[in-house]
Amino acid sequence: MPETGRNRDDATPHLGVLMLDTRFPRLRGDIGNPASFACPVSYHRVPSATVARIATADAHPLPAAIADAFVDGAHALVARGATHISTSCGFLLPLQERLAHESGRPVVASALTLLPALRAQYGPDAVIGVVTFDADALEHMALERHNPLAVAGLDRTGTLYRAIREDLDRLDEVEARREAVAAALALARQTPRPVALVLECTNLSPYRGAIANATGLPVHDIATAIARAMGVPVSQLAS
Repeated sequence: MPETGRNRDDATPHLGVLMLDTRFPRLRGDIGNPASFACPVSYHRVPSATVARIATADAHPLPAAIADAFVDGAHALVARGATHISTSCGFLLPLQERLAHESGRPVVASALTLLPALRAQYGPDAVIGVVTFDADALEHMALERHNPLAVAGLDRTGTLYRAIREDLDRLDEVEARREAVAAALALARQTPRPVALVLECTNLSPYRGAIANATGLPVHDIATAIARAMGVPVSQLAS
């Protein structure tokens, strides 16, 4: 892949985000809202990459045509000056290595890429909690090597799950926050108690602070993963 002509070591970070083909609201803190970041952000929407085709148990393995479309999108973002590539869905973890290889840029396909570092940090026996959009779909992510993990999915009858799954153009923010915190608390109250939480779903990021306050646990999400890749504190990346 050709370079953009800039010295990537000295470049101001420019985040390129591969977006699912959705319309549901992206609150501040969500990777799909440019106001969530203090650095420049470019977006590329991948046609036909709907939630049903990416983030459900029936969506795996990812169809080759959709995977190719994400790679094409990464090339387009690099051409627009992106120094780092990420995605708007944690279930795109299987594309991590391919996107990095094809784009020639540091890639954070999912907050789940943090699991190896967290396992090394907390040791082999510590339980790490994962809050996910869909617990059944997460079973297809081949995360067994990171065990012990504790997993909680969003309530499938709830406001937040339905807004994402049905691609609604409205969202009750107060109720969505309550549901996100409730899923995290379900993990925090388990025995043994998790030492940290990872938010698989990028749409949970607006509630990262509320989840941390409610659970008393360190909470990691796509923003903390991107900040790690950029070598900056998350407080410097997030606006």
